Amino acid sequence: MANDRGLLPKARREDLPEELRRRLERWYREAYEDDNLFLTMARRPGLLDATMGFVRYAYGGTSSIEPELFEIVRVRLAWRNHCVH
Repeated sequence: MANDRGLLPKARREDLPEELRRRLERWYREAYEDDNLFLTMARRPGLLDATMGFVRYAYGGTSSIEPELFEIVRVRLAWRNHCVH
């Protein structure tokens, strides 16, 4: 359920199970200090797993598409959708 601004609520760090806490620490180390996306998806761990699988594919070197192109597409989609995450 979205809040009054239309944003999905984030999971609270202190309520995360141990596995998600470890994954969040890795997120901080290897991705971003901004945890909005991670904590929003942490409310639906299956969605988080699917998204991280795609991120590993896109940015991990197994895709035939350059990571830079994925990043351009990601930024463009976020901008077009007024994404705050």
